[in-house]
Amino acid sequence: MSEEILHLREEVMPYLARSDEERMAFINKPKWLGHAKAKQLILKMEDLLNHPASHRMPNIVIKAETNNGKSSILNKFLELHPTYEDFTQNRIIIPVISFEIPSNPKPDAIYHELLRALRLPFRTSYSEDTKREMIRQGFIDFGVRMMTIDEVHVISNTTRLVKMQLLDTIKYLSNRLRVPIVAAGTKEAHVTLLSDPQTANRFEPYLLPQWKLDDEFRSLIASFERLIPLRYKSGLDDPAITTKIYAETEGWIGEVHSYLALAAITAIKNGTEKITLDHLRKLDWLNPSKRRIVA
Repeated sequence: MSEEILHLREEVMPYLARSDEERMAFINKPKWLGHAKAKQLILKMEDLLNHPASHRMPNIVIKAETNNGKSSILNKFLELHPTYEDFTQNRIIIPVISFEIPSNPKPDAIYHELLRALRLPFRTSYSEDTKREMIRQGFIDFGVRMMTIDEVHVISNTTRLVKMQLLDTIKYLSNRLRVPIVAAGTKEAHVTLLSDPQTANRFEPYLLPQWKLDDEFRSLIASFERLIPLRYKSGLDDPAITTKIYAETEGWIGEVHSYLALAAITAIKNGTEKITLDHLRKLDWLNPSKRRIVA
């Protein structure tokens, strides 16, 4: 095997034979890194998925700042448990139903998002009881075993009345459907759930913290390099390079991906095919703090 590609994962190596445009498109795609905290959460979700139905199902809320990997964990779990056809029962199985709270949600937003996720035709004018029964029957018919709700923090931006109605809906679904719920959002998501005594003790919190400049972060950066189809090894785990990456991304995993994608695409365009410290210093990039000041 050529020395120039030993730094890449086996599944990434074939991209070196593709066009620059195809490589750049691949670099920009979301990447699953499977770091320790993400793996821990996936295992926890597996436990929840296999939990027997009971009157009071266990639930969790994943807390993370924007761009720190919560949605990628939910998406990875969906990828591990996709919709499939059960030929023995002649029906479609949807193990995990997933949706996100829309911006400026109305009181019945959760019912509507669930009905869309179940692909059940409905009218918004249907009564609440009708929508509830359609969802309950849909969960039975499609063998739903878990529900994930992203962007839960949006609920906190609504009026007091709407927030109360949305939280009541979550409580009702938790009681009636008897499947575990995985909620996710910024820290405000947990604060929102805590605002109601009955939802406060139903969701176990899991925090995805801002990364620190330590060995775990260096390992994360090394994992990124193995997913970037450049022809030559960049050595991103070099202390000087890692420190520069941390300073420009402030330890947010989504920022790391965007920053390194920009650096890798630039390396393809200029023909160097590797990311260097000098290269990083010349990138047209503002770190998150500076971006907020400019905004």
